[in-house]
Amino acid sequence: MGGPVEPRQDKGFRSRKREDHARLLIEELCSSLEDLAKVKRILLELGRFYDPVMGGAIVEIEHGKRIVASLEAGRRAEAEALIQERYELYIKDRAHLGRSEEG
Repeated sequence: MGGPVEPRQDKGFRSRKREDHARLLIEELCSSLEDLAKVKRILLELGRFYDPVMGGAIVEIEHGKRIVASLEAGRRAEAEALIQERYELYIKDRAHLGRSEEG
């Protein structure tokens, strides 16, 4: 038949859990607020993520414009608050995406 059989490395659902790319992008966005070009790129990408629970994009175009306008006007705290607001809407009812870690 064949050589020795390798033990199965399957550790269940947790080992196969898909990385939440939207959450990672939001974290990258928060750490990149001083780089407006990068912020715009990340917001564009987040606008492509459809969230069926929210019924739209994670960051709608209008929200992205408000975030950019706040940063351009030097109102970083306002931009951070807008990002946090969208993140909280996204993470709501998704304990598996990090809500339990915040708590």
